[in-house]
Amino acid sequence: MYYIFSYKKRWNIHFHTKTIEQTFSLLDSDHSGLTEESVYARQEKYGLNILPSEPEMSFLEHFLQQFKSPIIYVLLIASFMALIIQEYTDAGFILLVLLLNAVIGTYQEYSASQKAKLLQNLIKTNVMVLRDGELQEVDSRQIVTGDILIFEPGTKVSADVRIVEANNLMVDESLLTGESIDVHKDALFVSANEDLLISERKNMLFAGTYISSGRGLGIVTAIGKETEAGKIAQLLSKKSIAKIPLVEKMEKLSFTISIAIAIMVIILFTVGVLKDMEFYGLFLFAVALAVSTIPEGLPVAITVALTSASLSMSRKNVIIRKLAAIEGLGACTLIASDKTGTLTQNRLSVEYFISPHMVYDTDSLDDVHDMVYLASVLCNEMHYKESEEGGVDFYGDQVDIALAQFAANADESYITSSRSYRKIDEIPYEPINRFSAVMMELDELIFQFSKGSPETVLEHCNVTQEEKIEILNEVDAWALKGYRTIALAYKESSDESVINLRNFTYLGFVAIIDPVREESPEAIKKAQEAGIKVVMITGDHPNTAFSIAQELGIASSREEVMSEKELLAWEDGGAVAEALKDKSVFSRVTPAQKMMIVMAYQSLGHYVAVTGDGVNDAPALRHANIGVAMGKSGTDIAKATSDIILTDDNFTSIVNGIEEGRRAHDNIRKVVYLLISTGFAELVLVMLSFLTGLPLPLLPVQLLWLNLVTNGIEDVMLGLEKAEPGLLQRKPRSPKEPIFNRLMLRRIFIGGLYIGVTSFVLFYILLKNGESEESARNIILLLMVLFENVHVFNARTETNYLHKVGYRSSMFLIFWVIFTQLLHIACLYIPFMQNVLSTQPVSFNMWLELAMIALGLVAVMEGDKWLFIKSKSV
Repeated sequence: MYYIFSYKKRWNIHFHTKTIEQTFSLLDSDHSGLTEESVYARQEKYGLNILPSEPEMSFLEHFLQQFKSPIIYVLLIASFMALIIQEYTDAGFILLVLLLNAVIGTYQEYSASQKAKLLQNLIKTNVMVLRDGELQEVDSRQIVTGDILIFEPGTKVSADVRIVEANNLMVDESLLTGESIDVHKDALFVSANEDLLISERKNMLFAGTYISSGRGLGIVTAIGKETEAGKIAQLLSKKSIAKIPLVEKMEKLSFTISIAIAIMVIILFTVGVLKDMEFYGLFLFAVALAVSTIPEGLPVAITVALTSASLSMSRKNVIIRKLAAIEGLGACTLIASDKTGTLTQNRLSVEYFISPHMVYDTDSLDDVHDMVYLASVLCNEMHYKESEEGGVDFYGDQVDIALAQFAANADESYITSSRSYRKIDEIPYEPINRFSAVMMELDELIFQFSKGSPETVLEHCNVTQEEKIEILNEVDAWALKGYRTIALAYKESSDESVINLRNFTYLGFVAIIDPVREESPEAIKKAQEAGIKVVMITGDHPNTAFSIAQELGIASSREEVMSEKELLAWEDGGAVAEALKDKSVFSRVTPAQKMMIVMAYQSLGHYVAVTGDGVNDAPALRHANIGVAMGKSGTDIAKATSDIILTDDNFTSIVNGIEEGRRAHDNIRKVVYLLISTGFAELVLVMLSFLTGLPLPLLPVQLLWLNLVTNGIEDVMLGLEKAEPGLLQRKPRSPKEPIFNRLMLRRIFIGGLYIGVTSFVLFYILLKNGESEESARNIILLLMVLFENVHVFNARTETNYLHKVGYRSSMFLIFWVIFTQLLHIACLYIPFMQNVLSTQPVSFNMWLELAMIALGLVAVMEGDKWLFIKSKSV
């Protein structure tokens, strides 16, 4: 067989020039698919169906990355200069600080990358494959050349494929060609031109493209790096320099602050030179001051905060595809949600069949016409296989499965005998058409069946206008009870070769129920209390949509519902956004209309999250601020277009995600506040000392130590803080709101000024009372450690009083604060550290007095909160 030849040689074949049978022969496969043994052998020989990607950074590479900073280069130069003038203690301490900072940064970044890798592994693409004559659902990474794949609308093509069967197959190939127009595919097409352009290969499907409409079946011709997408990926597998927008924004903020601090340092350096201070000591101090005040760890701390939130979300069934989407989800002001599967259980079942003359429930179906069951099974795109227990397992669309189960409950032979029919023609279901039809032949008898929305199916049935009105009134009555209605029709044909949508016999309609999820009403209430508007967008009948919306608490009046006719009128009238202000439910919505609804709400100032699961939802997901795809029922194109994936298809998970997004944003502000306010305090202390002619209040090594034992880990711990009380009772913040708003600047100024001025006043008093410079610096260093250990608790909440914020969830932070305080006290007694830091023991009374001064910071910040809250209430 050809398959024994080399993998590389086989890819010189141009399969678009081969017939279907030639392709099967070349790939050693047949129409029943590969055997499991053959699949295993091919996987062993050629590997998994995985595209090449950029190599992951090793632990060592993460470590070396920590030294790529201009400030680090300056510190290394400073340590080198210290070695030259034989200041070995200073040089050793600087190098130790750099090493410890690198270890901390490496651990943070490497852990974050490993967790991100774990999250990506949770997002899988499954494909329908024919093996050993049986249809199976497998991970797309497991497919091999020669596999037979089944394609439906919304399916992502996971390999290069030679088409074997195609039924109105349209494909989005924009990933490869850049053309947005869908391409029609033809299984019988064969070209003699080996160099035919990809866009012109009508008998091929390519990895990474999407099925827009129609159905198809094909044989895999290339996987992984040998696909057309794989060849492109090999060219693009270099490391991306793009950054998460939020992190990039914060890095720019850090750069701006760094410039401001650099100017201050230059001023201090100039003043020191004019005062004839020792050049090396002044240089070392200026560098140390810059390092201690510049928040260079801010991007890493933010990434850790976002990664923490993404992991927390993953435990709540929310998978984050883009880290920045976490912070964006927290700013959501409107959720446009699908109904089926998200707000309801997606467990559709036929409860009643309503014929033109009688209502049948599931316990009294004996007199139902055979054609009802045949229409339910034959005009159906579900797949099935017989289980080992003797029953039948169904796969596919939930409506189709419900109809098939309806027929199987009457008599399972309706299912098994369906394979005896030969399909002549088919009109697949498309959302815009709202119906499907099929032409089948058995024993020289030809039948046509149709199913879909009653309004559409009745258009090609032999019913009078009076009968039509009567039927639609009955449909409305069942829809008001919350039932989804699907009409069925059939006709016997003669020698027709294509479906003719005329003269069908109306059979009746089924009433399908999809119960509301038990937790959905409470989740919607939580979202509404959080200031988030919830709207429901569905393809259901307006009455069905309103009934479900009432039960969920989304709508209370019929005036809040926009029907199909109202949507068309709105669209024809220019799609004025103001018309949607009081609407909460949209029924019979087309894909284009869903996108227009999203854009209209955005123009009203909403930050919109959209849920979707089908190819018809992709435009809305793409235009939403946050696209949320369904992990269970979602198509590949919906998942690829989205920012977030719900693994349980549950609306409650979106609300949980919003809470985590708000928590992540709060924690980022906490980190910024802590780093900037403490840096500002150090600048105030030094500036006041310089301006009043006092000696340096802290030595360079003391500033480095202060930066290491306080801000080194505490900022990361703040990024891991749990949500504050009442987080979901707040109104959504504006997504355009900057990190440095008026409240943040006010708190930084007040907190930093108190720390800096109080420390300076104490330093001044100590020197005036006869304390030596070394002793005064020792006391100021201890005070600064106490200040920053206290200040991290102020940073835990911006608007709540400290006593209202629990501490059980912050045990790691408390542990680190206690550890750093004990560590510094130990350094006051250890001879080696006394020499390094120029420290000495202090009495317990002195420590207590300093602790009381530091606790005064809490009183100041709590007093400022009281004034802020009081001013807001006036």
